[in-house]
Amino acid sequence: MFKILNESIKSFFKKPESLIYVAFVSIFLHFAITTLVILTLGVIILAKKEMRQAAFSYKGRLVFSVFTLYTVFIATIYGNFIGVGCSILFFLIITISYYARSVLRLKIFENGLDICCVMSIIIAPCAIIDKLFNLGSSGYRCTLWFFNTNYLATIMATVIIICAYKVVSYNSHVLFYYITAFCCAVTMYLCGSMFAFVEILVGLFILLFLNRKHFLLGVFLFVVCFCLVILYCVPEIFPRLSESNITTENRITIWNTSMGLIQKSPFFGHGFLSYYFLLKSIPDAYPSTHAHNFALEPILSFGVIGTVMLLIFLWSYFKKVIECKELLRNNKITLLILSVSTAIIVHATTDMTMLWVQTGLLYALVFAGIGIDERALNKRVLACVKRSEKFNLTNSKEE
Repeated sequence: MFKILNESIKSFFKKPESLIYVAFVSIFLHFAITTLVILTLGVIILAKKEMRQAAFSYKGRLVFSVFTLYTVFIATIYGNFIGVGCSILFFLIITISYYARSVLRLKIFENGLDICCVMSIIIAPCAIIDKLFNLGSSGYRCTLWFFNTNYLATIMATVIIICAYKVVSYNSHVLFYYITAFCCAVTMYLCGSMFAFVEILVGLFILLFLNRKHFLLGVFLFVVCFCLVILYCVPEIFPRLSESNITTENRITIWNTSMGLIQKSPFFGHGFLSYYFLLKSIPDAYPSTHAHNFALEPILSFGVIGTVMLLIFLWSYFKKVIECKELLRNNKITLLILSVSTAIIVHATTDMTMLWVQTGLLYALVFAGIGIDERALNKRVLACVKRSEKFNLTNSKEE
């Protein structure tokens, strides 16, 4: 029996889609399980030669590897061992993303997104039950097993954008995706994360705009305006609005502290989560794990040198995204990536929620979808080259 079970497990993990599906499911489980899955899948990919070669076949892999070694080295020098751990997890998440990018096919990718939808529906009643058990706690915000309420809200916001992508791209099973989006919105409301809703508004606007769904965009903007009017008239609907001034003051305090900490090592930083690591040097600093801003965080953690390397790595990826957008007619996955990316940047002006195993893995898998459009673009270019060669050959014979 154990032999049969062992063979079944080996057979399961030999299929590329199995690894991808496991990764998608793990995002919605306890963060300790997500971390374990990242470590396991990362080691499997690195250990197998063909998988490793498939993963590290893209431009940017060299600067990505150097950046990882750099952050590990800097964090080790300063004794920032949490930063060392984050560097390793970052390396493994990107490795999984690279591998997924090389093996993803449209069906696997769409199934993975559907897994996100199903898991989000399951989470909604859990959040409701959690809230009911804590009704006596004033201002309680649902966190469940996501470590921080903002991480949970961010994942739900991303799934709502995925639901919109499904409706716009396929126009099938629409009711299922609307139900999923509603469940995600309920969970987000119970999380009380204000800026996650801004992330949704921006992500959906970009998605509808890029897909030229002008009617839906008009309806969406009308609904948003209607909701804002209701919120203005009845602010009690969203209790945390009354705390927005306090939240803003806290963010400004964190930003001022971060700018002061940057001066300690402006060129090299102190590794991942430098804000948290350096808190002990400022006893009265506002407690946080990061700088809560996408411009301050990389300079604080990686210094100018590390930030430049990170930007080069990101440019190598988004250059391909832009190519697919401009040169492909059927580029729906690329448009999803651009929508999610814009939403991330907007949210990252006040919170770096992507710096977590669950959110990070979700974004990494969504961004891996570019591999599907890449292959479609390569086929198109190859077909154009063949037609050109055939045309030239025909002309030379006629001459």
